[in-house]
Amino acid sequence: MSLITVDTKLCSKDGLCAEVCPARLIVQSGDDLPREIEGAADICIRCGHCVAVCPKGALSNSLTPAADFLPAPKDLPTAEQTEGLLLARRSVREFKEKPVSREDLELLIEIGRRAPTASNSQNISWIVVQEPGRLAKIEKLCVDWMRPMAARAHYVRMADEGNAMVLRGAPALLVAHAPQSYPWGDSDSAIALSYVELQAVSMGLGVCWAGLVTRAAEAMPEVAAAIGLPEGQKVFGGLMLGHPKYRYRQVPPRVAARVLWH
Repeated sequence: MSLITVDTKLCSKDGLCAEVCPARLIVQSGDDLPREIEGAADICIRCGHCVAVCPKGALSNSLTPAADFLPAPKDLPTAEQTEGLLLARRSVREFKEKPVSREDLELLIEIGRRAPTASNSQNISWIVVQEPGRLAKIEKLCVDWMRPMAARAHYVRMADEGNAMVLRGAPALLVAHAPQSYPWGDSDSAIALSYVELQAVSMGLGVCWAGLVTRAAEAMPEVAAAIGLPEGQKVFGGLMLGHPKYRYRQVPPRVAARVLWH
């Protein structure tokens, strides 16, 4: 199967498609048109860079249909605005009694699926839990998982007194999962969830990482079942989502960066 098709009338022979291909599957020199190496279609990771970089729209890739591409945004936030967003985000643990809309959740997942993955494998899948009874069950199971842990004794005690110490009363739980055998699940999920988190903050939503749920789901099949995890999959991360009850007006201090310069 042929991988690339070049419009000879549009191609300027600038070699950009060859330069950006991460696997060097395209070659081009001088006045020659770009061409693929033998077996390129079997090696291509479908990143789409060869198509996205062409200023003339002269190249198409049979594995990444042109109809699936979006125009690149032109109005990007400034460095100062981006810094402000990153510094202002907080781990929110107090939420209003207001659900997150289906529209907002779908947008967040759309942003998350655009995050980079190892070799563009795109193995991350998603579960959204909003049903109150299911959230309550996950909360209880996670507390039971913590009971034998001395380090979590305070959390368990607070939970027994009626405090939501795991999901914090969030109206939505977003879980990222991938095949158990996938070696890059941790890193890919962390990147995708970070995309979701920052998009959520920009939309005025509150977010907190569901680390306890992630670990409990790995240790207790009952937690994974309550989440609705498909067989053969592993939970690699999650976020609690909701509308923040309070606004934070200062940026707390952090430990100074530990850096080695060589």
